[in-house]
Amino acid sequence: MATIRAVIAAPAHYVSGAAAAAVIAPLAGSGHADALAHRGRDAVAVTLDASVRPPAHHDVAIDEAYTAIIEHSRDLRRTIKRLRSYGVDAVMAGSPLGIELAERIAWQLGLPGSGIPGSTPLRMDRGAQAEALRQKGVAAPRTLRTSNVAEALAWADFDQTPVYQLTSATIDVPTRPVNCRTRQEIAAAWNQAQDTAYRRSGDHSLVLRELVSGRRYKVDSLTWLGPEGPQHTVTGIWAHTHTPAGLLDRADLLRRQGLLARRLSVYVGSVLDTLGVISGPISCRVAFEAERGPVLLSAGVVTHRSRADEAVWEVTGRDPIDAALGSVQTVFPRTIGSRVHHVARIYLKSLHGGAPVPGLRQTLAALPTVACMDACPSGGKSRCPGEEEACEIVLTHEEPEAIERDYRYIRALTADPGWDRAR
Repeated sequence: MATIRAVIAAPAHYVSGAAAAAVIAPLAGSGHADALAHRGRDAVAVTLDASVRPPAHHDVAIDEAYTAIIEHSRDLRRTIKRLRSYGVDAVMAGSPLGIELAERIAWQLGLPGSGIPGSTPLRMDRGAQAEALRQKGVAAPRTLRTSNVAEALAWADFDQTPVYQLTSATIDVPTRPVNCRTRQEIAAAWNQAQDTAYRRSGDHSLVLRELVSGRRYKVDSLTWLGPEGPQHTVTGIWAHTHTPAGLLDRADLLRRQGLLARRLSVYVGSVLDTLGVISGPISCRVAFEAERGPVLLSAGVVTHRSRADEAVWEVTGRDPIDAALGSVQTVFPRTIGSRVHHVARIYLKSLHGGAPVPGLRQTLAALPTVACMDACPSGGKSRCPGEEEACEIVLTHEEPEAIERDYRYIRALTADPGWDRAR
């Protein structure tokens, strides 16, 4: 297994215009160009030909802060030549749609990429991930990947699991998995799930898998190539709390000491090895079952940027862009910061755009633990009809009791279902 170490990330100092970073398939308003400019780097966007873009993918606009925008028209040699002309020395995916091309471009330029080209589904497809883990004996849900509803129903008849989850095969399609107990429920949910998956990813494939019980965690990691191969580091563990209706209510950053953190870290190290991760930031969504322990739900390259994300990274000092630029420093765990900041991400679900009314927004922003209020945490993603948006509030403080007080106050203020309707 690859070595597990602790890291801190510190922005490096660059000379403006000295080098450029390529952002592959960025979404409009994703923030990658601004983040790179803040670090003194030029940003070059590589967009995809219209024939391969999913319907819901919105490319960067001409007026965004990119030095150049290159359309990749399936001629990899031409794209590589143009990137070399801009002095590109770092490559990152700007959306899940850009992961495969980012890995190919990085490989051709001799730069670190998230994995070896040709194995990209292991880092962006739930079905491929479950099968790879099963073959290696690493805990994963029983899963079928298919685009055929008849095949899914036949597999459900054979598997006989009490409750299934139906979701997209491709990661980061922003819809909730549908829980299904019968053949009829699977068939009823199939068409809408498949349509949403295609609009977001360009792939009709879905996964039908057993419903995994246990609390959910998001485990953030960073991998870099060392003398003995890929070195994996867990950089953050987030414990998720859900509402009775199954919606995400909050995520709390856990300390990385203790048995739970150790078990999650060791398990994620095995997952990253199995999925062929060789460089960069990866987030794993894991359920912890009483009998099996950690079970992977999905793993994906970190491509998303929102104001809430950036507020968290500012507190923790671990922005994925710094990892892509190579400005990561390895240290011993005891030297990571003398002050401990507790961080919580609070989600306010809405069907009306997610933004609090002005008076409420001012009240919330004035709370002592509020570091950020993000009324558009989708980071450039458009919504499909009926999709919920979440206003996200980041709370941080040295005292966990202060976060709990403000959290309870926020929930009291937003208890009315129509809290976001007035403008």
